[in-house]
Amino acid sequence: MKKKVALFFGGMSLESDISVITAMQTLGAIDKSEYEVEPVYMHGGKMYVGGLNKISAFSPFNEGEHAVVHLVSGGLYEVKRGKLRRRFVPDVALICCHGGEGEGGVLQAIFEYNGIRYTSCSPLASALLLDKLASKRMFESLLFNVLPYRDASKKDFEENESALIASLEELDYPIIVKPARLGSSIGIRAAHNREELKEALEIAFNFDGEVIAEHMLTDFIEVNCAAYRDGEEIVVSETERPISCGDFLSFEDKYMANGKMGGGEHRIPAGIGATELIVKAATERVYKELCLDGVIRADFLVDSDSKVYLNEINTVPGSLAFYLFKDISQTDMLSALIRNASLKHPSVPASFKTDVLSRFSGGAKLAK
Repeated sequence: MKKKVALFFGGMSLESDISVITAMQTLGAIDKSEYEVEPVYMHGGKMYVGGLNKISAFSPFNEGEHAVVHLVSGGLYEVKRGKLRRRFVPDVALICCHGGEGEGGVLQAIFEYNGIRYTSCSPLASALLLDKLASKRMFESLLFNVLPYRDASKKDFEENESALIASLEELDYPIIVKPARLGSSIGIRAAHNREELKEALEIAFNFDGEVIAEHMLTDFIEVNCAAYRDGEEIVVSETERPISCGDFLSFEDKYMANGKMGGGEHRIPAGIGATELIVKAATERVYKELCLDGVIRADFLVDSDSKVYLNEINTVPGSLAFYLFKDISQTDMLSALIRNASLKHPSVPASFKTDVLSRFSGGAKLAK
């Protein structure tokens, strides 16, 4: 019997469009002889199914052409004639959401509440790693190299702009400013002076009430490396060196360069000599140390002295980073993710019975 897989994508994240592309790539590669797949598109606070197997269905998305479903007790249900009708009960949820509730732990927590196994990190790890400030502090605690950084809130900026800017200038220019909980380089700006720093903060605060400012390297390369778990083995990918057109890798560099999805030039492997071994070892260590799951992509910065800095971790990377696993097909990687998720024990709270409520219903009072 085929295992049932619900493919979740979309959501309220600003990266929703990118997740549609990841989901369609995944849908095309998954082994249909082994899995029955139901694509589930999260849009406008609702979940839609039916006719969601090609990108043209989303540009534009016509809500009336698809069925609305509700997640109830581990199954997807439609409302027909005023009653819930079961549509699909997944064995595994395959998460292709980027950012927002789909990558930040909310969706994972909902699955755990519903007893659904899923292909992703835990709610805690997802939430921590989506937050750039929390993850920086965590990387420091594990003794990974990180660039000097400061946090800044929109409230502090509005109350005392000059004081906040002066404190951030202690990082020394150039400074890169990022929304704390966004991906795909949305809202990121580089600043080389006070005027540019103010503008960068204003832009970032349009996307998040909290931002992170970092001292920006000027002579460096970006290197990415992915990993996933297959049983007890942590499978580490080739390294990748994406090529940017400016101070940092922008949204356009990642997705729109050369007029196509997939971005501009990138080199696989990265071609950084023995430093590749350091990057791969760091990727495997952070995956193991943080008890991660599913496929992740770790992003590093390497300076002119070959010092490696851990920049961030994407717990649901674009295209699920399948292209970085040179000797493993996308189909086989997806099967491993689903198989590994199937081995998880769904979250079931322990039973703990008391007579507290019966006592209080009989007139007992709380101790003061």
